[in-house]
Amino acid sequence: MFALPALLFTALAKWILIGRYQRAEWPLWSVNVWLSEFVTSTYESLVAPLLTNTLTGTPFLAWAFRLLGVEIGARTTLLANDITEYDMVRLGDEAVLNRQSHPQTHLFEDRVMKIGRVDIDAGGCMNTYSICLPNSSIGSYGQLGSLSLVMKGETVPAGETWEGDPIMPQHRRKLWCYL
Repeated sequence: MFALPALLFTALAKWILIGRYQRAEWPLWSVNVWLSEFVTSTYESLVAPLLTNTLTGTPFLAWAFRLLGVEIGARTTLLANDITEYDMVRLGDEAVLNRQSHPQTHLFEDRVMKIGRVDIDAGGCMNTYSICLPNSSIGSYGQLGSLSLVMKGETVPAGETWEGDPIMPQHRRKLWCYL
């Protein structure tokens, strides 16, 4: 009963207070950080428990995120619903966000909030408990292993599987583990 009004309120707040997220650097105590945190908190406290937790794994979750500004391709699988700075995430056709994976679009460095894009190209996959930091990407049909971290500015090449922290090609990781 309250799920759709919560989503519409959050989307309206986002579009009125923030507009479209862009690459930015905001001082910690700036109004922009507080506005962004208001939108994020509203999503996490209202929309997630009332709606998106239930929609996770269904095609309807993509509709909710598109309303908030996430660019989502066709036949994308969303098994995670933790996206912030919505306009800074692009998920290509048939991309996969597995459980507890997180395209993290902001970091706080030296009391400055830095916002950057996370792009997952067509067929790209983030496995469970993986994270992509701002200005990172996964190429077409690239795969990020479970419990792996793509640092700022790094890319998982198209058609390859990388894993770990720091990430490296999966075949090298297996050899490295046995040395």
